[in-house]
Amino acid sequence: MRFFILLIFYFYSFSNCEVYNGLILFSQSQGSASSKTYLINNLYNKVNVWEHELSAIGIPHLNPDGSIIIQFKSTDHSFGNTRGPIGGNFKKIDWDGNTLWEYDFYNNSFHPHHDFEVLPNGNILVLGWEKIAYSDAINAGRVNIENEIWPLVIYEISPIGSNTAEIVWEWHIWDHLIQDIDSSLINYGTIEDKPELLDINIGEFTNPNEGDWLHTNAIAYNENIDQIVFSSKHLNEIFIIDHSTTTLEASGHDGGNGNKGGDILYRWGNPINYGRGTSNDQKLSAQHGVHWVPDDFPGSGKLLIFNNNPIDTIPNSNEFGNSSVIEFEPPMDSQGNYFLNSDSVYGPDNYDLVFGGNDSFFSSFQSGAYRLPNGNTFITVSEEKRLFEADEDGEIVWECSTEQVSELIGYTARAKKYSLSYISDLEGDIYIDYAINIYDLIKVSELIMGNQFLDKGDVNGDGEINNEDIFYLINLIF
Repeated sequence: MRFFILLIFYFYSFSNCEVYNGLILFSQSQGSASSKTYLINNLYNKVNVWEHELSAIGIPHLNPDGSIIIQFKSTDHSFGNTRGPIGGNFKKIDWDGNTLWEYDFYNNSFHPHHDFEVLPNGNILVLGWEKIAYSDAINAGRVNIENEIWPLVIYEISPIGSNTAEIVWEWHIWDHLIQDIDSSLINYGTIEDKPELLDINIGEFTNPNEGDWLHTNAIAYNENIDQIVFSSKHLNEIFIIDHSTTTLEASGHDGGNGNKGGDILYRWGNPINYGRGTSNDQKLSAQHGVHWVPDDFPGSGKLLIFNNNPIDTIPNSNEFGNSSVIEFEPPMDSQGNYFLNSDSVYGPDNYDLVFGGNDSFFSSFQSGAYRLPNGNTFITVSEEKRLFEADEDGEIVWECSTEQVSELIGYTARAKKYSLSYISDLEGDIYIDYAINIYDLIKVSELIMGNQFLDKGDVNGDGEINNEDIFYLINLIF
């Protein structure tokens, strides 16, 4: 009896602390070597580990059935020696490591990189480069170019069977360009009058001999408004586009819920890009990891951004900086349109600082932040190999170095924390309330006292239900 009183006390204390009780999913990889994906709990115990022969790219996605969808570095590509993770190999892998679906999605003129997003219907938004020849870039009004250009393309694919997929929607930034250099071209116009279009002459290439232009690094989806947000590191700006369009509408300037076709609905971070404001209006610097805060979470509808902010003076060295996680709400009217006056910049003028801005952490690459249901924010600092959870007052309530969990040398692009009830058949959930808690211990104790056997009650898998299962459960709970 004393044992259970103490157990209840410890369980009560743990479940009522400021840390969100959940499961943390992340991959760790480096270069082209093998990689692993980990699912751990708050006490750094490994709930599951997936081992991969290929190098994992970006963040894996966890499904309620315990499977993951993940992108791997392709073994070959036609996009030079550019920086950034080059993916293209997509897999769905079950809890035990079996591949359920695999698809190589790339060719000589297109290649995915950095990030992808799984939609509620199971389709996948893929962020990628597409090759545009030097001559076509010149004919579109680009100046200061030495070779081909690789603008952004987004494909939505629907997995089919075990080894194929169908493209069901696509959007190309190349369809939404403007320039003010050559009046003889059809995309000629006044930049500041057309913020819904992208000036083809802004932004420097990662390498002038190669085509990485925008260096987009993150993509996310909002089901409520059927819109997509993506981040461009080189432009120091995030963009929102309409997903409610058809592919034909997405290539033009009409249609969709916003009736702007595939044009930019909203952009924020660096208004000089559309000919307005000054350098004092720039809010972002080399940012990553833009995401909407989900419904019913504190701050729902706002955008969370990891602002990397490298401030070193040596070009492309990114040796030091002052990173932060920021939050803001894009201004919308009652019809769902984003506010913008003819002589102003997209608001808001200011943002809320969630964490950082005081030299407390820095990453020159990747990284990101997600809001948790209890109002905490879960943050990945890739360069420091650091995960931590901060409460609404900016206090760190949980922290982990990926090196203390992983046996690999490598980096984590972004980690995400899920609720214990997210997995539909959670290990140790004998009481079947989609949580691992004191009720599961009581259920196992009843099975032991009644000399009964139940498959789910044999949590350690030794064919018996005894005290070893209780100890195993305690480890899962705490």
